[in-house]
Amino acid sequence: MTQTPTYDLVPAEREDIPRLAHIHVIACLPDNAFKLYFATPSDFERRVTEMLEGQVGDSAWQHIKLVDKETGVIAAWASWNFPTAAEIDKRDKQRAAAKASETKEAKEKGKFDFPTGLPTYVQEDTERWMERWTCGVRHMLCKALFTDPMFQRRGMGTTLVEYGNKLADRASLPIFLQASPFGFPIYARHGFETVRHLDVDLREWAPSASSNDKGYGNYRFRYMLRLPRTLPGTS
Repeated sequence: MTQTPTYDLVPAEREDIPRLAHIHVIACLPDNAFKLYFATPSDFERRVTEMLEGQVGDSAWQHIKLVDKETGVIAAWASWNFPTAAEIDKRDKQRAAAKASETKEAKEKGKFDFPTGLPTYVQEDTERWMERWTCGVRHMLCKALFTDPMFQRRGMGTTLVEYGNKLADRASLPIFLQASPFGFPIYARHGFETVRHLDVDLREWAPSASSNDKGYGNYRFRYMLRLPRTLPGTS
């Protein structure tokens, strides 16, 4: 017997940005790596808000929210980026030019403003991976998927992953993402495969944590890929 969902799946709007940013932050608080990313949760939330202000409403992005039917509260959300062929060509040329001149690419609208230290270290590795796998290739990026801890274990994450997978299949596009240890299991269950990983000893980045007395240790970032289940022109 199919159970009726207790939430509605609808597009997110710009007025939702504060709530989306808050969910992003509180969902990440148990993650030791994210504890080292930002000086304070408020700094984290400010940077997420700035990122979303450059994304929500842009035609290259889709932001979806799940609204709890009982309370009317946004309980979870996810976002996907669909760069066009022209945007991919422009990005690839900018990467090549930046590499040739040994300068960093300028931060684009909608990109996250990563602090120096561990966040920049991880992002630079992510960019190298993305450059290798997406150069000249049409694709989707799953950029965010977060559930408010108060609403977790109700199948909302699964609903959002499956929604994104259907988008990719209709467009016959591969999906790329970076998964934390918390997110990895759900993506693995839904057809994503790890194509590369980055192991980081968080004790090297955490103040006074060399003895592992603060719970820091090895942390694995997984770069994952899901191939489309349809061929171009058949969806």
